[in-house]
Amino acid sequence: MRKGIAMLAALAAATAISMSPGQAQAPAVKPIVLKGQSSHPASANLHLVFKLWGETVEKMSGGRIKVEALPAGAIVPAFEVFDATSRGVLDVGMAPFGYILGKSLAGIPLSHGPLFGMDGNDFYGWFYDGGGNALLEEFYSSVIKLNLVAFPIPTDYPQGLGWFKKPIKNLEDLKGIKYRIYGIGAETYGKLGVSVVTLPGGEIVPAMERGVIEGAEWINCLEDKKLGLHNVAKYFYTPGMHEPVTGGQLMINKNIWAKLSPDLQEIVKVASVYATTMRNFAFQRETAEACQELLKAGVQIIRTPDDILANFLDRWEKIQEEYAAKDPFYKKVIESQKAYAEKVVPFRLSFHPPYEFAGNHYWKHKVFRKGVEAAAK
Repeated sequence: MRKGIAMLAALAAATAISMSPGQAQAPAVKPIVLKGQSSHPASANLHLVFKLWGETVEKMSGGRIKVEALPAGAIVPAFEVFDATSRGVLDVGMAPFGYILGKSLAGIPLSHGPLFGMDGNDFYGWFYDGGGNALLEEFYSSVIKLNLVAFPIPTDYPQGLGWFKKPIKNLEDLKGIKYRIYGIGAETYGKLGVSVVTLPGGEIVPAMERGVIEGAEWINCLEDKKLGLHNVAKYFYTPGMHEPVTGGQLMINKNIWAKLSPDLQEIVKVASVYATTMRNFAFQRETAEACQELLKAGVQIIRTPDDILANFLDRWEKIQEEYAAKDPFYKKVIESQKAYAEKVVPFRLSFHPPYEFAGNHYWKHKVFRKGVEAAAK
């Protein structure tokens, strides 16, 4: 018996020696470090999505990937993120197609626009359920020819018509002022006779202060408050039809992507969906809180007159038809979106309960957006 116990003790001791920390653990694998930058400041929602994506990738990969998620200008100027990532100056980046529309106007339906009645959730659904991601891949490889693998990041939606120093009762009032707006909004309102001005975000408030412009759109309560627009104008009109959703892009240099194992590639993709979804949840709450703060600061939040919205959609349809006639890929994208919208939008209009019905039942006394007539008094 004692002999047996001694043998067990000896075996245990030998096992303990063989399992010592220095011998039992495999050498640590050096993490893959991805150098990245967004096109937006550190406080902007698009950059916060980028940051959360990087943190999520590191957690899901068990530290096998680490991401340096730097804000705009840290390595390259904001408008160079796409090209810098394609060339390998950056390993990963995040930016909106609005920054490279000069490469192809198909970036408009792939990132923002009226979208045939779809909202941000429908738009995201089109990418992952309606064939949008396949078109996105074709866009990079065959149309703009960038060495990138990318995923959609729809965020910052919906956007308002913007800020004005005096009430806007109809389209004629809008035509009477100089109005800062971006991208397709500028083109469409310009065709409607509005004196549009295109300025970068940092120049909007100084231009309003000097009277260079009398109206401006940016994003919504949260981001507009950060910019300080409430300090130079007190009438904020919403909604707008120019950007019911703003789509960013998470992009990865294709050579870097090819070096990732299939499980790491899946982690990168899934983490983009998680980060986008979680930040958009938070963004909605943060924007609601910012709207309340603006009201306390004396801002009037007013419903955009219907004739402005209707005229915008009518004119945009004509512009879009012109683009489609000239660009086969543009036509391919909008036909795909129309086919998807034709299914999901009528379904939601027919089956989903009206948001206003139960919303007004509980919270009608809390609604803060004024009608046009009330604001004019």
